Amino acid sequence: MSIEIFVLSDRRLGTIEEWQKAIDAEGFDLRLDVSRPIEDLSGYLPAHKGDRLAGFECDHWDMEDVLEGSPDVDFGRRWDETLAFRVGGSFHELWGAYVAAAAYARATGGAVFDSEEGKVLTPDEAAQVARSSEPHLKDEPAA
Repeated sequence: MSIEIFVLSDRRLGTIEEWQKAIDAEGFDLRLDVSRPIEDLSGYLPAHKGDRLAGFECDHWDMEDVLEGSPDVDFGRRWDETLAFRVGGSFHELWGAYVAAAAYARATGGAVFDSEEGKVLTPDEAAQVARSSEPHLKDEPAA
């Protein structure tokens, strides 16, 4: 089963390094792979928490697809930019995606949409989801 979350915003960050600074400012131990330009995000984005993989699928997305897939959700307004995150069954992947999404949303003045829950979250709420999942990380077997 895969889980999708989206960052909804009105601007893109300029670089993955800028995104990493936003993650650092949130106080999370997530390290993104900064080897490609942010505009080329498509597919798996490697990331680590310590020596553990915490990467996720990440793509620039069309807001219309999000709206069509969630017709009953009140997004508050139409956002200009959408960044999609997809994860499989790993707590580390889920944690990494939520950390990255919360930091990206805060840095761009955006919000996080959890499509599983059908909820639009503030950056603070998304960061709390990441923090609340941290106890599960130590229980997950190494890949």
